[in-house]
Amino acid sequence: MKRQPLIALLTDFGMSDGYVAAMKGTILSINPAITIVDISHSIEPHNVRQAAFLLWTVYKYFPEHAIFVCVVDPGVGSLRKIICVEGNDYCFLAPDNGILKYILGILRKPKVYQVTNKKLFQQQVSSTFHGRDIFAPVAAWLAGGKPVKSVGAKYTPQFGAEHFITINPHQGSEYEGVIVHVDHFGNMITNILIPERLPRSLKLKIGHRLVKRYFPTYANADIDEPFMIRGSSGLLEVSVKQANAAKLLGVNISQKIYLEIS
Repeated sequence: MKRQPLIALLTDFGMSDGYVAAMKGTILSINPAITIVDISHSIEPHNVRQAAFLLWTVYKYFPEHAIFVCVVDPGVGSLRKIICVEGNDYCFLAPDNGILKYILGILRKPKVYQVTNKKLFQQQVSSTFHGRDIFAPVAAWLAGGKPVKSVGAKYTPQFGAEHFITINPHQGSEYEGVIVHVDHFGNMITNILIPERLPRSLKLKIGHRLVKRYFPTYANADIDEPFMIRGSSGLLEVSVKQANAAKLLGVNISQKIYLEIS
């Protein structure tokens, strides 16, 4: 069975302007048979860490050969490079600015190329909108069957692999982490992976607050009291039952946290 070409988009463009539509129009003009899926366009402007996290959480649920186009690109128009990464039967297009750091940390023997083949670009390339003029057409050509190596030469990315923090629940330890995402409900997601069962107690310092309680489900928690929980991605989260934890605690993405296991 011939695979259906699929491109998944992740940007910080929002939906109030025409930027996302321009990318989709460019893709469909090259190949109208492509299926386009929106991962999110609500990344905080220029927040590469948040984009890296969201990509990591969703990529594995897509069918093989999906192409991920990730445009959170504060360095657009500068000397920053554009890369194409192939691995685990997926393909990723992104600026070389750290968006793919978690992906590079889990792919088996990824192949990385610098995107330089202008034959795959729009004829005229804006210095401010590479999403439309480079990322979108390159993705469309790849989805149509162009080999990944056609984008350019092999390349060593400036921003390499990064891994989430993995705790050892069987010994007392302290870990410094960070908030990588605040979801629609106000749950604050950290970069700390935790096991399903925790034989020891946890204490989390976040800003000026100390969170001491941990619950396996939202239903177990008390209303209006911050608590820790293992989220669906396996990462430690800070939540408030039926409330917005980020607003209640006054915490934003990139806030440092300190976890103590005792």
